[in-house]
Amino acid sequence: MILRRAPTIFLIALLLVNCPVTRASAAEREQGILEIQIKDHREAIGDFAKLDVTIGNLLVSPKPGLKFWRTGWHELEATPDTIDLTRYAGGTGVRVYRSAIDAGEFDAFHLKVKTIEGRLKKNKRGAAVKNTVGPVKLAFNVTPQGKTLLIIDLVVTDFSDHPPRGYELGLRGYELYTNGKLIERVPPG
Repeated sequence: MILRRAPTIFLIALLLVNCPVTRASAAEREQGILEIQIKDHREAIGDFAKLDVTIGNLLVSPKPGLKFWRTGWHELEATPDTIDLTRYAGGTGVRVYRSAIDAGEFDAFHLKVKTIEGRLKKNKRGAAVKNTVGPVKLAFNVTPQGKTLLIIDLVVTDFSDHPPRGYELGLRGYELYTNGKLIERVPPG
């Protein structure tokens, strides 16, 4: 009787060893590097002598998979927490986060902006800038011993020709790199 069950027990043991849950828990112990940069697209940023953006939180949402009870946002600490976007218009960006984190799959990011303080070039006065940056659905991986780079492209747009709107800070797009290779770019270009 035991001999008849031996192939079944062996098959179950083999399935458990190769089970994605077992491999996922092993991958969670391994870490990779996540880096997040911010830059500004050249639209109305030229109107500003200075545009300080204070980051409240950088959040990433792990893909729940089988561990659906672990859903929610993971907070990452931005350094520096205040940046002058006029210094990072066009192609250059500023690193706001870089650290080793548990390897895994993620399905969204959110750049929470706490405050925006702008000073116009033409009259040296302060200008109100409305924050329209929200969470973004983006599937990405942080691989064990790998590097994932997310570049967030913000844009300041002048809607003053559509009263009562004025200047607004929004998300123009992003670039996602894994181990130096471009994975996704929105908008394509």
